Amino acid sequence: MAMRMHQLMLNVEAYSLYSGKQRIIGYLMHELPESRLDDENTVLELHVNKGLIASRLNQTQEYFSRILRELSELGLIKVEGRRILIPSVDRLHKYQTA
Repeated sequence: MAMRMHQLMLNVEAYSLYSGKQRIIGYLMHELPESRLDDENTVLELHVNKGLIASRLNQTQEYFSRILRELSELGLIKVEGRRILIPSVDRLHKYQTA
């Protein structure tokens, strides 16, 4: 119960302190295995649908898809269905914190 409450508090903090784009990038970074955080051409497999991820991040599915498309146009990711290729994890992280 305490862990769930702590997670809810972290979520509320993230909703108020970070932009939608930052939350999406943060989600992608969080889903990467720690061993892949410095890799190039990292593939992330989304195990749930994008609508559920968007909901978890307090966003609409349309906004979530629009941000993924924007990140793709910037060359930060490449989306292939549920697979997301991240050419440079470091570059994506730097974009998140810029």
